[in-house]
Amino acid sequence: MNITTSESEGLVIFKRVIEGYILSSVCVIGLIGNSITCLSILSNRIRRSSPTDIYIFGLSFISIFVLAGFLLTHGIRSISHEYGERIHRYLFIRVFPAHVTCLLIQIYLTAAISIDRFLLICRWRTYSYRKWRTPKRTIHIIISITLFSIIYCLPFWFEFVLIDNQNISLSSFGSQPLFRLLMRQYLYFIFVFLLPMSCIITCTLSMIHTLWNLTKNKYRDRLNYFKRKKRSRKIHILLLSIMIIFLSTQLPYFVFNVIYALQGPSLMENIRARQYLVLNNLLSTINASTTFILYALFGTKRTNHSRNI
Repeated sequence: MNITTSESEGLVIFKRVIEGYILSSVCVIGLIGNSITCLSILSNRIRRSSPTDIYIFGLSFISIFVLAGFLLTHGIRSISHEYGERIHRYLFIRVFPAHVTCLLIQIYLTAAISIDRFLLICRWRTYSYRKWRTPKRTIHIIISITLFSIIYCLPFWFEFVLIDNQNISLSSFGSQPLFRLLMRQYLYFIFVFLLPMSCIITCTLSMIHTLWNLTKNKYRDRLNYFKRKKRSRKIHILLLSIMIIFLSTQLPYFVFNVIYALQGPSLMENIRARQYLVLNNLLSTINASTTFILYALFGTKRTNHSRNI
């Protein structure tokens, strides 16, 4: 399906409104909010020693780069079509691989948070995990996720080339059938979609089920235990909200990428697919911008009890 001239002009206007104005505004707000969250955690000794706050810091910190990537590759490009395209051609080759890496880190950090909270809520009697769950080990987990994401995304640095400073095209490496088959289909489906999403969905549903059961009479004793730890409940709400927002904003994006992996570049010849991608980019920026709002509402107070939750 070829895109007509009128459809192309309509797409430019659509992208200018959604990506140029709304997405850029969300990015700016998210950049400021996530920066404040990081500074708030770093400036407080108790928060720096809390595994939960360390996870929140890691997620907020990487979200800054995710939002900056969206702003540079989509927001600025859509505000001014002529000058935005020039800036996009210059930045895309340099920013796109790093942006993909940051997105993968964000995905696996969310998965790590879901597993961590699952073990604390659904395996609440397993005190051995609470003893194992130290700030140092939490930092090691974040570093391991970062290293894995960097190694996984190394091939993307060689996927595109800029021809005569005019057109962005697939490189000889990026156009290889083996690269398209592995990096854009099988490995993407396994490592970017199946593994993290199955972990997040399973852990989220299990936590909701467990917390729901705590309200029933037969779990009254355990509910009283949680009532004595009001701060724990607020943190549960914080991290559950992060996971639910992640699922609701990222699932449409994953569905699009799976369809793109199956159909290839021909999918982008459909005007609806391009509009759907624009909306997915906006949802991704919303996901990266909500952490600081949730942290402001449900974040840990400056108490010693915060270290254990």
